[in-house]
Amino acid sequence: MPASPAPVSRRLLVAGGLGGAALALSGCDLLDDVLGREDDPGVSGSPSGAVTPTAPAEDADSTLVEDVVTAISATSALVAATTTAVPALAKTTATLTRLHAAHVAELGATITAPATPPAASGPRPAALRRLLRAEADLQTRLVGAAQQAQSGALAQLFAAMAAAIAQQRAVLG
Repeated sequence: MPASPAPVSRRLLVAGGLGGAALALSGCDLLDDVLGREDDPGVSGSPSGAVTPTAPAEDADSTLVEDVVTAISATSALVAATTTAVPALAKTTATLTRLHAAHVAELGATITAPATPPAASGPRPAALRRLLRAEADLQTRLVGAAQQAQSGALAQLFAAMAAAIAQQRAVLG
C-alpha cells in the first residue's frame, strides 16, 4: 500500500494562494511593460484615443476655480479693509488673511484686488459682524462650488476650504 501524502497546513495553502494571485497580477503588468503595450485607456497615445471615464476634461472646472478665486479675493479685501479701519481686530484678521492666501495659492492663483475696494468702518462689534457675515457667505460659496465641481479632488479641496472657514468662524464668534 502506498504511503499517504503529508497533509498541507491551512496557512501554507492561504499563503500559496495569495502569493500566486500576487504573482499573476504583477506578471500581467510586467508582461505589458516588456512588450511595450499600453492598453490603459487613460494613457495618451493609446490606439483608441479614449480617456479614463472618471477623469473630467482638463478645463471643465476652470471657470469654477476662477469664480472661487474671485470670491476669496473679495473676502480677503474686506479682511484687509477691516484691519485698516479697526486696528483692534488685527490679530483676528491676521489668521483670516493667511487662510485666504493659502486657499488661493492651493488653487494656483494669487489674490487680486477687486475693482472697488470694500469700505469697512464702524465700531469693532459691527465690523466683526460684517466680516463674519462675509466669511459665512464665502463658506456657502465654497460648499456650492464643491457640489458643482466635476473633479472629485477639486470638490474635496473646496469642501476642506469651507471647513477651514467654518472653524475660523467658530473661533471668532
